Amino acid sequence: MPAARAVERVRLGRRGPVVSRLAVGTSPFGGVFGRADASAAIGAVHAALEAGVTYFDTAPAYGATRSERVLGGALVGVPRDAYVVSSKAGKATEASGRDRLAYDERSIRASVDASCERLGVDVLDVVFLHDFDLDDGAHLPAALDTGFGTLRALQGEGRIRAVGAGIYRMDVWKRVLREVVLDVALVHNHHSLIDVRAYELLPLAEARGVGVVNGAPFASGLLTGAPAPAWHPAPVSARRRIERARAITEAAGVPLARLALGFAASEPRLPVTLAGAADADEVRRNLAWSSEAPDRELVARVQEVLEPLMNRQWRYRAAAEHGGAPEPGEDRG
Repeated sequence: MPAARAVERVRLGRRGPVVSRLAVGTSPFGGVFGRADASAAIGAVHAALEAGVTYFDTAPAYGATRSERVLGGALVGVPRDAYVVSSKAGKATEASGRDRLAYDERSIRASVDASCERLGVDVLDVVFLHDFDLDDGAHLPAALDTGFGTLRALQGEGRIRAVGAGIYRMDVWKRVLREVVLDVALVHNHHSLIDVRAYELLPLAEARGVGVVNGAPFASGLLTGAPAPAWHPAPVSARRRIERARAITEAAGVPLARLALGFAASEPRLPVTLAGAADADEVRRNLAWSSEAPDRELVARVQEVLEPLMNRQWRYRAAAEHGGAPEPGEDRG
């Protein structure tokens, strides 16, 4: 593998790891956004490492552990100090597509052990307690009572290096940042062309030394320029409005995804951006686009069209018996 080029790195908060400013999200490895190709995914990992990207994020819920298994295979033979890997615990997805959410000690410990085995590591750099805000907050008591305590215990045992949370709902984020000692926060869908609510969380996160990873710069598939995934809860009317925005950027000679990633990665208070990639070309594209300053005039024109969708709280739910897709719905709160 060729020597890596210099890519800027930052520390995640006061207690998190040092990582590259662009991170590779591996949910596409599990087929979350369409058909997954393992060889292409392995190529994505190797291209990232060659470019100096060091941070990879995965989860057992992505493709019923497929993402972790593919990433682990890609990292075979790579020196352990050459990469940082985060995974998640608390949420698992069965082959049928059904989600299982469990935040008790036994489940969390078993999840971490299994993730380490699939990834071929002895220690996970970060573990995020995953999606405990689903189902209208039904899992929040268990997450607060035992989930985070178990992660802290695992940290004390040397099994994980940093404790994190990966959720969506703003009300839950504000409570967690107040009540839980976190090292890292994976804040997804809250700093993009259609949602900038991460600014509401930054003062508290910064005061408590929590490193924030800006996830989902493409708004979970809404801003890629391709049709949004069927499981996304955005209604048809929202998708049509995003198509209008795409037409504006294309007329200006800029793909919607390029503008979206440039915008998401341009905020200095959110120095680490997590963008999914399915193959080597997408890794290289994301690396180039994330380093570009966005056209602010074009951003303003696009956001004017998208204003009715700005900061909309989408109603994500755990998947039941419908192929892993969250039930559709929309919460205007």
